[in-house]
Amino acid sequence: MFFWCFAVFLLLAPVFRAGNRPLPLLLLELAAIGLLVVNFAVHRAPLGLPRMLAAAIGLLLLYPLVQLIPLPESLWRLLPGHAAYAAVLDRFAARDGAGIWRAISVVPSATEYGWLALLPPLACLLAARRLSIEQVALLLLLMVAFAGAEALLGLLQVGPGGRGMLYLGNEEPGQYAAIGTFVNKNHLAAMLAMVLPVIVGLLVYSMRPGLRRRRRPVKWIASERVARRVLLFAAAVMILVCLVFTRSRAGLGSGLVALVCAGIVFVRARAASIGTTRTRFASYVVSGLVVIAILIALAIGIGPVLQGLSSGSLQGGADFRLGIYQATVRAAIEFFPFGSGLSTFAEVFPRFQVADAGGYIDYAHNDYLQAFMELGIVAPVIVGLFIAAYVMRMFELLRAEGGRSFTLLQLGAGLGMLPMILHSLFDFALHMPANAMWFATLAGVVFHRMIGAREGVHELHKVRREELPMPVTSIELPPPDSRTA
Repeated sequence: MFFWCFAVFLLLAPVFRAGNRPLPLLLLELAAIGLLVVNFAVHRAPLGLPRMLAAAIGLLLLYPLVQLIPLPESLWRLLPGHAAYAAVLDRFAARDGAGIWRAISVVPSATEYGWLALLPPLACLLAARRLSIEQVALLLLLMVAFAGAEALLGLLQVGPGGRGMLYLGNEEPGQYAAIGTFVNKNHLAAMLAMVLPVIVGLLVYSMRPGLRRRRRPVKWIASERVARRVLLFAAAVMILVCLVFTRSRAGLGSGLVALVCAGIVFVRARAASIGTTRTRFASYVVSGLVVIAILIALAIGIGPVLQGLSSGSLQGGADFRLGIYQATVRAAIEFFPFGSGLSTFAEVFPRFQVADAGGYIDYAHNDYLQAFMELGIVAPVIVGLFIAAYVMRMFELLRAEGGRSFTLLQLGAGLGMLPMILHSLFDFALHMPANAMWFATLAGVVFHRMIGAREGVHELHKVRREELPMPVTSIELPPPDSRTA
């Protein structure tokens, strides 16, 4: 029951604009509270998180609450970056407003909103760590199936008009662009890129030895495995083709990097070192995916997509983002070391916005710079702790030998996190609740308590019948008195 509630919670998150609206986000937060209560009240086992990851999560949850603590007005005026707001209060605020205690955050209501939005990803991370190995495999399969449906919808949306009922009322990003149920093409691309390495991990995982069922004919099991691999490969091709037609440069680049890393990691990993066929399979899958996706994209019509990769388009996008980055750094320095407050970028940035970056800009298009501006010195500490925990865990999984099967799923999930880590350098996909929840779920799989030691011992006892030594037939000797001299 817990598994299916969690699966529905996770898969419904992207349905309505990736949960990035007040009502769906409120529903996700309420469901997350229920999952957290189940995690802490029903399952009373210790969390067992790595220290670095636990420290990063603790800082991320506690520091925004510190930013909401009211301070005396005299102390509040001395905070870095608050002088301009104090001047506005002196000029326009009523006299009875003097002496009111104010929070560190420039916009406390936005910080409260942002802190509550952290609950769904937190619930996903903890819930994924509570699942059994079989449930994790099933959940990843469901995520792949949902991503395949998103890719199919995105491909159906591709057309010369760029409009139609298939956009579900969402803003269309332009001609020949797929957005699925998202509002922004880059956010769909980030989700699709996350799933590609997971598919490679599932394909390699499906080749694990010693898991035949005794009560079912071997031919049925073999045909079932082949059908599952074909469907996974077809879903991967469709997802990669849709990724191309999102026209997201960051999404496509990070997805291809993750695929290449998957081809290398699954060959190098000790958990996949049973036979040469299994190690070569990942390389074949990655190469086949790229080649087939390119051929299909060429058949559909990749011309408009290539226009977005021209030098002029790339230069224009780079100049636009560079202007935002420079202004964000200036704002971060002014509010250093306490930050402006979680989720206050949209309200604070207009003070520092330059003419080159025109229009209303509500995100920095770089999650790390935005976190540095909003959280101050705590942001690089959180990011550093998380990246260190992630890298150490991936090396630990690469060297793991005990859990030969489940470790492959963990490696696939870890490689699935890589596109989002890279994409966050150029966009704000992690600010979408659905993407954050999927990313946290993959993190929960990577940092799962069963790194594989238990499953490894269990699988080592599942020896195939054909691998058993041939029984030795005993030969009875005649009695001594009957022997000839």
